[in-house]
Formats: sequence, structure tokens, C-alpha cells
Amino acid sequence: MVMKGEILLKALEILEKGLQTQADFFEAVLTSGYGASMGKIDYEYQKIKKNQERSAFSQEELKKRKRRVQIYISKMKQDGLIREAGKNKKIKLAPKGFEKIEELKNKLPGSRYKTEDQDGLIIISFDIPEKFRRKRDWFREVVKKLGFNIIHQSVWAGEAVVPRELIEDLEDLKILEYVEIFKINKEGTLKKQ
Repeated sequence: MVMKGEILLKALEILEKGLQTQADFFEAVLTSGYGASMGKIDYEYQKIKKNQERSAFSQEELKKRKRRVQIYISKMKQDGLIREAGKNKKIKLAPKGFEKIEELKNKLPGSRYKTEDQDGLIIISFDIPEKFRRKRDWFREVVKKLGFNIIHQSVWAGEAVVPRELIEDLEDLKILEYVEIFKINKEGTLKKQ
């Protein structure tokens, strides 16, 4: 049985804390139904409060995201990659933006691969055409960082495992067909560097 003044006390406590408006409390009372217990009213009130907090969080998160997009668009405008066009100021790609797309399409992978030693000598030989000069220079740098030593301009020797990621990158760059990798069990006249 509800003690006399219990609902009033709860209402005053809620309003005293300033957690919600009067309208929220009365909505909780109305949602709970006629003759609802204090527990039921409090439960409904807490639901309303959580929904409001979620909504406020969502609005704040949305504002942050919009701001990040605005900053990014502003940076692209400053860099000359995009421009506004027409009366409604639609965003269009600028000539420099088209150049940037081509540059990014031709971007080479990084040159850091996980290295592992192994028994036996590995020979890497490549004959990458001049039209792929950037890719050839990149590959030469990668082979060097893997610990291989130059025997000839396009022949390298070392005892490191050639990482699978490197093979996949060579395939993606469409130069794998110009690369040969051998494992040598007997060194012959090649000496370990």
C-alpha cells in the first residue's frame, strides 16, 4: 500500500535533483497507468530519462561527425582538390583532384615487411621493364630492407624468407611475372655476405 504523500515525495525529489522536467515526471505517471505503484512510476521515469540521454548522446555524436566532415571538405578545398560549382554550390572535383586520384591509384605499398631467417640461400632475380621504373625502384628498396645483398643490379641473395605479403603486393602491382625467387641448397661460388 502506498503511503500518503509517497508519490508527492518522489515527485519533489526528482524535481529537486533537477534531473528532468515536470513534464517527464507526469509522462511517467501517465504511462504507468491509474493506481500504479511507486516502483512502476520510477521504472517508467528511468526509461524516459535513458531515452533522453541516448538521444542527447546521438545528437552530440552527429554534431561531431558533421564537424569532422566539414573540416575534411574545407581541407580538400584548401588543397585545391574540390571546388563549389553552380548556384546551389554543389561540390565538384577540381583538376588537381583528378591528378590526386591518379596518384593514389599508382601509390606503392609500404616497404616494411616482417623478416624471418631460414636455412639456405635465397636468390631474387628480376627484370622489371623501364615503364615500371617506380615499382622496380620500390622493389629494390624492399629487397634491401629484407636483408638481401646485391650480387648484380637485379640479382640479390640473402637468407630471409620472402614474405607472402610481398608476393601478394607484387601481384597487385602487376610485376610478379618479372620476378624469380630461388632457394639454393648448395652455394657454389656464391659466398655468404
